[in-house]
Amino acid sequence: MINIQAQNRILNLYKEGSSSYEKVKREEYRQLFYAIRPYITSNNKEWNMAVGEFLCNGALAFNRFIGLRPNYIDDDMYSMFCEFLASLQSLDGEYQGRTFFFHLGKYKWKIFRECNLLPYDEDMKTLLDECEEEINKLRFPTENKLVCKNLENLKEEIIGLINDIRSGLIKTRIHTTLPFILTNTKASVNLKVNGVNVKAKISNHSQGSSLPRTEVAEGSTMTTSAPSKWTTTTCEIDIEADCLMDGLELKPNVILQNKEDNRYWTADYDFTYQVISTIWMYIQQQEDISGTWPPLPTDIHYISYQVSGSQIYDTMTTTNPALVYCFRGLNKPTQHYEINDSLPSWSAYTHQFAKVYAKSGQLKESIFWLNVSVEALVEEFIQKTATSKETLAEIEGDEYKFNTAEEILAEQFPEMKGKVQWPQTVIHTSVFIKLKRAVKMSDKACLLKDVMKKYSIVNSNRNALFHGKSVDINVETVAKAFGAYDWLKEKLFC
Repeated sequence: MINIQAQNRILNLYKEGSSSYEKVKREEYRQLFYAIRPYITSNNKEWNMAVGEFLCNGALAFNRFIGLRPNYIDDDMYSMFCEFLASLQSLDGEYQGRTFFFHLGKYKWKIFRECNLLPYDEDMKTLLDECEEEINKLRFPTENKLVCKNLENLKEEIIGLINDIRSGLIKTRIHTTLPFILTNTKASVNLKVNGVNVKAKISNHSQGSSLPRTEVAEGSTMTTSAPSKWTTTTCEIDIEADCLMDGLELKPNVILQNKEDNRYWTADYDFTYQVISTIWMYIQQQEDISGTWPPLPTDIHYISYQVSGSQIYDTMTTTNPALVYCFRGLNKPTQHYEINDSLPSWSAYTHQFAKVYAKSGQLKESIFWLNVSVEALVEEFIQKTATSKETLAEIEGDEYKFNTAEEILAEQFPEMKGKVQWPQTVIHTSVFIKLKRAVKMSDKACLLKDVMKKYSIVNSNRNALFHGKSVDINVETVAKAFGAYDWLKEKLFC
C-alpha cells in the first residue's frame, strides 16, 4: 500500500508549482522516491502529472551537468539519477522532450565517469563507439522546433566530445597557485601521471621581504634558503593533461577532520596534488633547488579547470574542499596567556606533530609521529609505575624467546606450569613487552587485554613505516589510531 505521507507530499509539491521543488533536498527526494516507486503509474491523471513533475525535478537534483552543480559526485548520485530517469521513462512511455535531455545528459555523464583521467585505449574506444551508436538511435520530436534545436545542439556537443577524445584533441587545463616555489626559475615540465601525458608550466612571483626593493633584481624572486613553510614567494602552475577530467568525482578523504567538519576531496585536487608532488620530488632529487617544504594537499587553495577540445565541455573554479574557512572579527579583545608549565613532554610534543600532519593530509607522517608519541607515552608510564630500580630492571630486563610459550602452556594445561625446561634464548625486549610487564605490575592490571589491544591498533603500521616499506594509510586508519592513543592516555594516567 502506498505511503500516504509521501503521496500527499508529492501532490502538494505539484499543486504549489515549480518553485516548490527548489526547497527539496536530495535526501528527501531519495526517501520519497523509494516510498512511492511501486506506485508510480496510476489511472489517476493528477497523480501521474504530480509524479512526472517529481521524477523530472528529482532527476535534475541528482544530475551532473543540468541544473545547479553539486559540490561533488559519487556512485550513489549517478545511480539515483539513473533510477529517477528510468522511472520517468517508464511513466512517459515513448520518449518525450524531457527524457531526451536526461538521456543525452546520462551519456555525457557516463563518458566523463568512464574516461576520467585515463589515457585513450581499446576499452575507451569500445565505450565511445557504444555511446555514439545509442545516441544516434534517438529521434527527437519535431513538433516543437525550439526543443528539437536544443536537443540537436546537445547531441552535437556529445558527439563532438566523443570525436575529440578519439582524435586526441581533448585536454584538461588546470590553473592554481602555491604559497611557495617549486623551481628557481620559470620552468616547463613533461611527465606522466597514471599513463596520461601531462605538461606543466611554472612561474614564480616575489611577495616582498624586509630587504630594500633595490636589492632584488627586476624579474627575479627571493626565498629562504633553508627549509621553511613560510617563504617570500608564490608560484603559478598551469597544467595541461591529454585526457578528460571529471573534477567533481569524490575521492577518498585525505584529511583527518573533526566531527563537525564537512570536508572532502575531489578528483581535480587529487590529480593536481599528484602532479605537484611528482614535480617537487623530482626537483629535490636533482638538487636544483633547496629550501622548499614538501607540498601538502591543503597548500592548493583553489583550482580553475577547463575540459575542452573543439569546444568547451566543462569548466569550473573551486576552493579546496579539504580546507576549513573561518571568519573572525577584528575587534575582539586582546587575549592574555600565562604559561606556567614546564616544557611539554616528548609524548605531548610528538602527538601535536602527528595531529598537524593528519590535518594537513600527510597520513603516513602522522602515523609515524603517533608511534613515536605512543612509545614515549609508554616510557612515561613505565617511569610512573617503576617505584624502584629493581622494578624498573624487571620491566626492562631481558626477554626470553619461550616465555610466551610457557604462558600459553600454563593457561591451557595448568598442571604443566614450570615443568618444561625451555631454552634460555634471549631476544630483544620490545616496547610491547615492556608495556605488558608494566601494566601487570600497576593498578591497571585488570585492563591488560584492552591496553595491549589499543597499543596494537596504534602500532599496526609502525614496523612497515619504520623499516622503509611502502604501505597505504587512509583516513579511517589514522582516526582509529588516534582514538586508541587517546584511550591509552586516559586509562594509563587517570
